[in-house]
Amino acid sequence: MEMQRKVKRRGKMPEAMTELPHVREVEPFSEKDQPCFEEVREVLKKHGALSRFGLTLLHQHFDMADNEVLLETTDVENRVQTLTVKKKSDLDSVLETAWRLDSHEILTGCRIVCVQGEEGCLSDSC
Repeated sequence: MEMQRKVKRRGKMPEAMTELPHVREVEPFSEKDQPCFEEVREVLKKHGALSRFGLTLLHQHFDMADNEVLLETTDVENRVQTLTVKKKSDLDSVLETAWRLDSHEILTGCRIVCVQGEEGCLSDSC
């Protein structure tokens, strides 16, 4: 039985998110994906980028407006990472951290800002 989900639209969605399946509908990694992973691994190895780039299962949890982006933040002290929807206009510079290769669009970014504590950086964006 297929799961139906009701989503409240928040304006036009970014092109990068429009064709992504909902997390409940995405097909999980399986053995049939292994040859693709191996080929990508070999390309990354060839370019010396095995420790720089990886793979992610593209999916969405909710719709986003075209003026929104997911911002990754990290609370170092409590070891918690969070993705938060932010308006693009509220962010000056963002370190791009996830891309779609089919559309060349940015999926996720983070802003590097250190929140200082007595023993150094307690939290940052990224």
